[in-house]
Amino acid sequence: MISNQEYIRKFIHLSNMIIPISYLFLFDQKIYLIYTLFFLSILFVAIDLYRNRFFVLRKFFQYFFNDMMRKHELNGDLTGASWVMIASFLTVLIFPKYIAILALIFMSIGDTVAGLIGQRFGKFYIVGKKTWEGFFAGLLACFIVIYFYNYLPLSISIVGAIFAMISEIIPIGIDDNIKIPISSASIMLAMQSL
Repeated sequence: MISNQEYIRKFIHLSNMIIPISYLFLFDQKIYLIYTLFFLSILFVAIDLYRNRFFVLRKFFQYFFNDMMRKHELNGDLTGASWVMIASFLTVLIFPKYIAILALIFMSIGDTVAGLIGQRFGKFYIVGKKTWEGFFAGLLACFIVIYFYNYLPLSISIVGAIFAMISEIIPIGIDDNIKIPISSASIMLAMQSL
């Protein structure tokens, strides 16, 4: 069973869609989004670094977020929110607009769906807590996104989705919020360059 706090965490993760949607519809010039994401990355990391040191921040986090935070986050590591900001900044900075947008959508939607379905219905484990059910649900969600996203060739988008979900299950010490957009954007850029 998935706790209410985990649903809230996944909802917050899904709300990261504001970044690629803003990039698609609001930011005509990449540089303004880069400045915005850089500022937000610094802000989120600073809050993470000081949330256990200052009484007001500690109480704020205890009241609103502690129940949904992972153990390593409670022990002082960066939260998923900081990693999302860092990954978004790097993805927008490094990659072309339409590749960056799709990679960030894969991070928001694919990772969220994989987590929820894997936790709720997962029985066949791949590695750690990652399940085949979560993997294929996340991949299906990414494929549904691709159906509506016409800015890249279909073959490039499909391979990007596959790489996004493969990177989600690879057990290396890098946060999924970094692995998913960077790996999927990298392969899509490589394919586009051919």
